[in-house]
Amino acid sequence: MAPVNVDPESKPGEFVLKSLFANFTLLSERKIRIIMAEPLEKPLNKSLQRGEDPQFDQLISSMSSLAEYCLPSILKTLFDWYKRQNGLEDESHEYRPRANTKSKNDEQQKDYLLERRDLAIDFIFSLVLIEVLKQHFKYKEGYLGPNTGNMHIVADLYAEVVGVVAQSRYSIKVTFTALL
Repeated sequence: MAPVNVDPESKPGEFVLKSLFANFTLLSERKIRIIMAEPLEKPLNKSLQRGEDPQFDQLISSMSSLAEYCLPSILKTLFDWYKRQNGLEDESHEYRPRANTKSKNDEQQKDYLLERRDLAIDFIFSLVLIEVLKQHFKYKEGYLGPNTGNMHIVADLYAEVVGVVAQSRYSIKVTFTALL
C-alpha cells in the first residue's frame, strides 16, 4: 500500500477508515489514469474486473469487512469520494489535445475520454458498493417461523424493485444516486 497521511492521534477505528480510504483514493486514481490511456474500444470490465488487481481487490475486501462495524461511515465517505470525482471544481482530469488547433474531432475525442472517465468512476463506485453492502443483505436460511411466507413476499418485491431499476440502464446513475 502507498503511504498515507492520516493523523496517528485519531481513534483506532477512525484511523483504519481514513487509511483505507486514502489508499482507495490513490489506487482508484491510478486505475482511472490507466483506463484513460487505453483504447476507447476496450470495455471497462476488462480493466476493472475482480481478480485483475489483487491489491485493489484486497482493499475493497477490507472495506467490506470494516462495513460490518461502521457501515454509515463507510457509505458517507464513499459517497463523498464519488461526489468529489464528479464535481466541477476539479479540472485535473480534463483531457487536453496535444495540438493547439481544436477541431471537431478533438472535441469529440475529449468528450469520449471524459465520458470514459465518468464511467470508470461509476464502475469503481459500484464495485465497492457491492462489496460493502453485500454482507448486510443476506438471505436468512433456515427460518421456519410464522412469517416465512411474508419474508419471501417482501424479498420478491425488493427483487422486483431492483429489476425495474435495472431495466432503465441509461438513467440508472441519476436515479440510483438520488435514491441514496
